[in-house]
Amino acid sequence: MKPVISISLLIALVVALSACEHKVYMETTVHEDGSLDKTIVLETADTTKNFMGIEAEGGWTMMTHAIEDTSENSKKWNVTYQKKFASAEEANAELATARDTLFRVSSKFDKKFRWFYTYLYYSDTYSTINRMTLPSDDFIAQEDHAFIERLPAEGTTISKADSLYLTELHKKIFDIYGLRAIYEAHYSLNEKLIHESGLEDRWLDTLKKHKENIYQRLVKNENVPEDFMYKTMDSVGIPLPMEKMRSRYDELYKWEDAKTDFINHASEGKYTHVINMPWKIVRTNADSVSGNRLMWNPPSIKFLLKDYTMYAEARKMNVWAFVVSALVIVFTGYLLWRKGN
Repeated sequence: MKPVISISLLIALVVALSACEHKVYMETTVHEDGSLDKTIVLETADTTKNFMGIEAEGGWTMMTHAIEDTSENSKKWNVTYQKKFASAEEANAELATARDTLFRVSSKFDKKFRWFYTYLYYSDTYSTINRMTLPSDDFIAQEDHAFIERLPAEGTTISKADSLYLTELHKKIFDIYGLRAIYEAHYSLNEKLIHESGLEDRWLDTLKKHKENIYQRLVKNENVPEDFMYKTMDSVGIPLPMEKMRSRYDELYKWEDAKTDFINHASEGKYTHVINMPWKIVRTNADSVSGNRLMWNPPSIKFLLKDYTMYAEARKMNVWAFVVSALVIVFTGYLLWRKGN
């Protein structure tokens, strides 16, 4: 018999307000030539896999340190991965792969000469955690996005009014948009099954006719089986060869389930991001700066619905340019003096 999933559990697959928090630490040391030293520390209960897809076989130096989780009376590990990349592009080829079940970090390095100074720009961008195909714009207003953008670092105290707004925003994202996004994803599986089974396209119209009624049944019913959407085909009279297409449905369902599991896991992370720049910092959006070391502690909602970029710009004085300029000025002055005499 298939297990039963409650609506609240279905929503929880993408909820960030879960008790299963885990720490994520990422640090990049930027060198003048564009090479990068990256360190990633993940708190995990399974050292054989992680939500970033990195592993020792990929050239990463890997170290593990066991930690006791007294709250859950179980053991976890801090797994440290380190690797040097020749360029940001090389790092992106490994850490920014277009996989819906992996966390993506995109790096950008830019170096510009401006005579008296040379400027170096570097950024790391966390790609949107939400991998559902349903756009969130019809559910989340621009005012909500503006509120998210101005949220301070994780752990920083916010006003009571902002706290209440954040609570309501979580409800809007997870209880309304989240559930609808999951429904749309599984509804599309039914459409795909109709196509692959060889049924006439008119059965797609039948499915569409019942689309909103099916959704309301899903919302109102406290408990629904995992294969609720699959069994719906038969309940609305679509003659899908149920036994024949069962394995295909399970295959598609497994992929969607893996995607929502990723969203859930990534949303639960407590993130610390560090960038070490080689020169004096002149511009950044970091939460804190200590010399050439910049730190961010973004709440996961910052990049739940949109990409989040952490950047720093540094500059170095070109001493030779000042010397050359001084010599030119002196020489020009000398010529003018000679001409005047």
